[in-house]
Amino acid sequence: MPQARTIDDAQAKTFIAFLNTRRNALRNKCAFALSYYAGMRCLEISAINLSDCLTDKGSVRDTIYLKAHMTKGSKGREVFLNKTVKLHIHNLVKSMSKDVSQPLIQVMGVRKAFTSNSLAILFSNLYKDAGFVGCSSHTGRRSFCSNLASNGTSIRVIQKLSGHRSLASVMPYLDANEHMVRNAVESLS
Repeated sequence: MPQARTIDDAQAKTFIAFLNTRRNALRNKCAFALSYYAGMRCLEISAINLSDCLTDKGSVRDTIYLKAHMTKGSKGREVFLNKTVKLHIHNLVKSMSKDVSQPLIQVMGVRKAFTSNSLAILFSNLYKDAGFVGCSSHTGRRSFCSNLASNGTSIRVIQKLSGHRSLASVMPYLDANEHMVRNAVESLS
């Protein structure tokens, strides 16, 4: 099976605009933001509750701490949230009841969490409906790593942000896009 396609910021904005036209727009945009802008896996996104994202005063945290049972490698990690992710979380939380034990990303109408598999299917279906060929639930995460590399971020920092244990595990996530290749060639002149 080929690797998931990566997308750039312009394509991410196009995808978010598409999500605005669909049911559950706030939920789906938040899930996408956690994947694309924070590099989270479906397993991790489906595991977080409101209490993981909110301070005692109800504002969105700068960092989510994932406990070991919430991650692929059974090792806890921090997820750093940029202002875009925080905005999507804030907008979603405003539309929800204030029970902090409930999942952040919920199946429509039942207030229960997605499984990682059902969330992966949701992502795949949304990408397909938006006409994004080759995209899957891993597109956001791969794009997160590739976009960081394209911006000159150290591979060690990418490793930390993505929660990979080894540098070798990070390498398949990095994609050489046209912009990176063009800049590399231009740097030789």
